[in-house]
Amino acid sequence: MSGARLIGIDLARLVAVAGMMGAHTLSVGEPQPAAVTALVDGPPSTLFAVLGGVSVVLAARARLAAGERSAAVRATLGRGAVVALLGLLVIPFAAAVYVVLVPFGVAIVLAAGLLLLPSWALAALAVVLATVGGWIAAFARLHLPGLEGTHGILSLAADPLGTLIDVTLSGVYPVLTWVTYVAIGMLVARALLAARAAARERRALVAVGAIGAVLIVTGVLSSELGLRMVAAGAGGGLALDRSVMLANGYGAAPGIEPVLQLIAAPHTGTPADIARTVGMALVVIAALGLLAAALPPRALRLLEPLRAAGAAPLTIYVLHVVLLTLLGSTLSQTAPALVGGWGAWALQLGVALAIGGVLAASRARGPLELLVGAAAVRAAGARDRALPR
Repeated sequence: MSGARLIGIDLARLVAVAGMMGAHTLSVGEPQPAAVTALVDGPPSTLFAVLGGVSVVLAARARLAAGERSAAVRATLGRGAVVALLGLLVIPFAAAVYVVLVPFGVAIVLAAGLLLLPSWALAALAVVLATVGGWIAAFARLHLPGLEGTHGILSLAADPLGTLIDVTLSGVYPVLTWVTYVAIGMLVARALLAARAAARERRALVAVGAIGAVLIVTGVLSSELGLRMVAAGAGGGLALDRSVMLANGYGAAPGIEPVLQLIAAPHTGTPADIARTVGMALVVIAALGLLAAALPPRALRLLEPLRAAGAAPLTIYVLHVVLLTLLGSTLSQTAPALVGGWGAWALQLGVALAIGGVLAASRARGPLELLVGAAAVRAAGARDRALPR
């Protein structure tokens, strides 16, 4: 993928992290307008996961092009394992938020097995998971043994089965849903790489954006249909209040009634939720890719701190969740504006941009990105180290 499009991908990563910062800060304190909540509650984490799938393909493309198929798989396994391990290490220091890294890392590990699938099979798998995954997650939450709290190192030691179920099926960020997003991101990356080879990148980005817009409309219309069906009594004893039905599901719909799968409540993994949030992710990726392609080199140089921040999403995300917890424990009474609300979001974003400025000036990668990259090289094996990156 060309440099301009990679800039667009990095900018999209920054949007994803900034959006998750908003989800963590704007939910504290005064309620936000519904439009703001709709933008930050769900779509940023989906964008983060879809871009994770894009990254899987981009990171593996040199190895696959060189015929090192097994090395590409091993490198992806290494990346995912390190991300998941980082999540386990960070969770004890991030009490203020639900950390996405363990399920994200496990989804990347599973993506290693998807790398060698043809695109039609990958697309079929994504459609099946998007269609039935939300119901499976809701069923698992109701009927399978879960954890009292969230997963982490302690729960892994005390209740490995419960932790496995929480991470894969019934938790706040179930792998079942996240591997769907990652698979979609892999398809997007493959399509853009193929378009580049045919000198049709701009057309491909427009198509990605158009598909995203259709998915958004589909998710919203499906949700409206589901809400009207509930109001008409199709959901049995379900709540009729719109705000209750559209509340954050923290990983799954509140029940296994079929009508709930039509509703695009955030973090439920329903087909409607996936359509709406994936659609928004595709629109962001397409818009920023087209913007990067249209800007002159001088303008792109001015965006370099933003791009560098977006190229270090793991580093910035980990720092964000730890910093948010530290601020909450020390300043929640004396300086609440730094813990929740728009002031807190601006502070967190300012820290991210400062990191981006340092990385851009030093032409360096984020430290955690370097760690993950080194783990991938080591997992791939000695023969892989001469391959271009």
